[in-house]
Amino acid sequence: MPNGGIVAACVWFGDGDFLKTVNLAARAADFTDADCNAANAASVVAASHGMKCLPQHLVAQLGDRIVGAEMGGVKLTPPVDERISRLSERAAAIGEKIVVANGGKLSGDKISIPLQRPVTPRAELFRLADLMAYWNPDWTLERAGFGGAGGGMSGIRGITCLEGDVLATYPRDEVRGLLLRRAVKLSETPTLSFQAGVDAGRAWELNVYADNKLMLKRIIDGGAEGGRKWLEVKIDLSEFAGATVVLRLYQRVLVPNKTAGNAYWKAIEVR
Repeated sequence: MPNGGIVAACVWFGDGDFLKTVNLAARAADFTDADCNAANAASVVAASHGMKCLPQHLVAQLGDRIVGAEMGGVKLTPPVDERISRLSERAAAIGEKIVVANGGKLSGDKISIPLQRPVTPRAELFRLADLMAYWNPDWTLERAGFGGAGGGMSGIRGITCLEGDVLATYPRDEVRGLLLRRAVKLSETPTLSFQAGVDAGRAWELNVYADNKLMLKRIIDGGAEGGRKWLEVKIDLSEFAGATVVLRLYQRVLVPNKTAGNAYWKAIEVR
């Protein structure tokens, strides 16, 4: 949603100027995708205004050619060796078919598209706490931060999201930390178990409370090398047997001499 909003704003305030639009997107912050947003906004401007809006000194450098045998380490089979103008013609032909299939008309070099009354969709109000309905509805998520897509990149803070059955978290407030909470009536032989993960080169502090008693305080350290690491955590809650308690699990990221990073949680269970 932030990326879509930035693209729309840059197209709107770019006034049809290619470089102005691109530069607006490239300067947008808040841990969004400056490169992708700039490319998407520029594509809208170029599609709307055609070749005449493109800075000629940039176009000339390409020599109407795109050549390459791999992209990002992926081998291209066969290798690409195309004229950009030819690719544009093929893309335009596909676009014309889409227009016609959706009620538009072609007449020579003119395209007629029927007007449609715009419909404003209902706002999608989403809170990060809503993730718990999909991960584990017995627990609540408090003080989570949206972060950014670069959570695993050096120097960029983490992100709160779901990765399949893994909950990735990073606090909105680094001082207060992030909190998982659950009120539960315990059995006669109760335990709390889960797996806590961390990326290599990152660290965070885990605090576990039963009511107001600190049951565990530990640094979850990813070390210098390797991938994501997991720690099996099992806490004996027998002193609270049969009682209703509030369990609180904190992620704290202000660890001295360590680089803050995501916490990863999975397989959480109270028995």
